[in-house]
Amino acid sequence: MMISFRSLISFTLLIGNSLPIAICGDIIAATDNDFYKDDADTLSTNLISWLRDSGAYINEKLVVKNDGSYRGIFATQDMNAGEKLCSIPSNLILQPTEELMENEDEDVEATDCITIKAVMNAISDGDDGTPYGKYLAAQTSGYLPSFWSDSGKDLLSIMLKSTRKEQLTDTRSEDYNPLEYDELPPHGVRDMIDELKTDCNAGDDLINNPTYLLAAMLVTSRADYDYMIPFYDMFNHDNAKYNIQHDESQENDEREIASSHLGFTLSKSIKAGEELLLSYNRCDICSDRLDWFGTPEMWLQYGFVESIPQRWLFDFARVKFELEWKDGDESTEEVVVNFLVPMSSKGKRLLQEELTRLDTFAAVHRHKSHEEYGDMSRFEWELLWQYYDALHNAMTLATTESDVSLSEEVWTLGHDWWIKDGTLKEEDSEEHYEGHYVLRTKSLTNDEL
Repeated sequence: MMISFRSLISFTLLIGNSLPIAICGDIIAATDNDFYKDDADTLSTNLISWLRDSGAYINEKLVVKNDGSYRGIFATQDMNAGEKLCSIPSNLILQPTEELMENEDEDVEATDCITIKAVMNAISDGDDGTPYGKYLAAQTSGYLPSFWSDSGKDLLSIMLKSTRKEQLTDTRSEDYNPLEYDELPPHGVRDMIDELKTDCNAGDDLINNPTYLLAAMLVTSRADYDYMIPFYDMFNHDNAKYNIQHDESQENDEREIASSHLGFTLSKSIKAGEELLLSYNRCDICSDRLDWFGTPEMWLQYGFVESIPQRWLFDFARVKFELEWKDGDESTEEVVVNFLVPMSSKGKRLLQEELTRLDTFAAVHRHKSHEEYGDMSRFEWELLWQYYDALHNAMTLATTESDVSLSEEVWTLGHDWWIKDGTLKEEDSEEHYEGHYVLRTKSLTNDEL
């Protein structure tokens, strides 16, 4: 079902466009230094105090800076690689427990369904709840596209769904709704709610319960696999600068939580004032995401458009590339395209056709107001156009890249054409396309090319 990590909201620059970027980081701690001044966020400071009083270790060199545009966890002193950042006792982590498992329906096997119930219980306790439950209860609802209003999801589906009538030759699994036509990523905008109904056996009473939906969204966007880990779920994401790792590397999804603590350390030395950053798809236990989970998937699961570097995978065109700063230097303000598989003339043409369709979509809709789209909120409206700009920008850069040799070889490969890092092969598991949300596309013979 849903394999998750974490999320929140702030702002940054993306290739010349000012776009809101959702990131994690929501703790404010007081120090004597104005640079790290506490903003009186009572829920956050209470949470940290409660964690420490309850046996958690949180490095005293860590604090949250709020610069007016976003919050993040920063170092107040120089720190060395291998230095422990935090260690959270198992009893403070919201996770599947034997008691919750015993009370669950027998046909519910997905453990993150149980975590959702644990979070729901925590945020339903009100004034009698723990500081972590109160903190989670105060989080914004509905920031993931899958939890948008029906009108918001309808408009997003129109934006993503191609008008090409090019049928897929295979479906990934009977557990997923087969798509009639190829579409732009991300795939499965409506799947999360459907999975709650099927995998978690959630009836209408839960699907219509705002507390349950908030809990499900928080687990989707903040959990580390099946574990909701306080403090850890507040580190921001950045694939260019991440410097955090789990205390121990784990290569499979069946990671069992330690009976005592889960801890996290620095993977590289940092200077005072630097931010502590995670990678949500290239971390030391992210092997099931390395090949496919990119910017569209980040937006779907965490509700933000990530900063450069970005990864984009377009199944229908068999195009996969990364956007990176020239020479790895953000100060150049120049983004370059790094193709991870050779661009084909067919793939380029298909992307250009979709760009034309996106231009038409914008011409029809962008000058309007969210109020003209049923129950769509202004928040959903703005997030849709933020992703539109990132999507359009990426496709434009890929199709206008002049220093690239076109090759049709990618169309002669099998369904694993997109795999580079070797995390899984099709023959390894029939569940390959459940864990890797990539649509199977048709290979072409030389005559068809």
